[in-house]
Amino acid sequence: MNQPPPLAVKLQNGVPFVPQQYIDMGYTDFDVMAIGAGGGMGGGINTGNTGTLIRSFGGAGGGGGLHRVRGLLAALPPSCPVVVGVGGNPGSDSVSDPTQTTDGEDGGSSSFNGATCRASGGRGGKRAQSNSLTVTTQAEGGRGGVGDRVLGGGGALGGSAGTPTATGPGTAGSSGGWGTWDGTIGQGGGGGAGGVGTYSGITANAATIGGHGSWNNGDTSVYGPGTSPAADTGASGAASIKPGGAGGAKASPLNSLPTLYGRSFPAQVKGEDGYVVILLTVE
Repeated sequence: MNQPPPLAVKLQNGVPFVPQQYIDMGYTDFDVMAIGAGGGMGGGINTGNTGTLIRSFGGAGGGGGLHRVRGLLAALPPSCPVVVGVGGNPGSDSVSDPTQTTDGEDGGSSSFNGATCRASGGRGGKRAQSNSLTVTTQAEGGRGGVGDRVLGGGGALGGSAGTPTATGPGTAGSSGGWGTWDGTIGQGGGGGAGGVGTYSGITANAATIGGHGSWNNGDTSVYGPGTSPAADTGASGAASIKPGGAGGAKASPLNSLPTLYGRSFPAQVKGEDGYVVILLTVE
């Protein structure tokens, strides 16, 4: 009897994996990866070119963590539940009142058969907590997720916001941390901190860079790059005040694709969903 070729199967949220159907096809071993979802961006101050003429952004969410596990199909239970994390929603902006802004939501965790393979989502970015050109917004980036955990965060630290000045550039904040990868457990990158600008185009305080996810200099197969701050184009026109997004991870060792999962983004959009994939082989 000919052996079946390796088979990568993308698993769907809420649809259990049934090992026996693949054992019947001749497969004996599995290799599974779970990637958590990215956190949402925190809310900021958007005066809409009125009042204080300030535009500030909340911090970017953290990237999703990564977990890789190998084993025998016969050792799994008859039905393995699957959860694919959903990206966190962004927080709410306010026209002028920082007490009305909200943090971004955490990204959801992803898992295969409960604790067998699991990864937490990135934490949501922090909201802007001031409406000023001289006081820090405290709009920190969210912490990245991490493998073998479902509670949000646990990975690389988010960046911290600097202190603006009316004419810029203010005091620089810190970038989101880089997540590590050891071949089994990966950390999502930390989100960049939000920046502050004016509707006359002044960058009062630049946002910071989002960290890389699951980074290992000797193994870049699952590496998810972070991104740099972006300009508030079409609105205030201030440069580099949208926070850099955090990197999640790839599942390239299993699905042979360059696709990235579990990222956060340098704009006020929800975090990216997670991913679960299993590679079936004969040993």
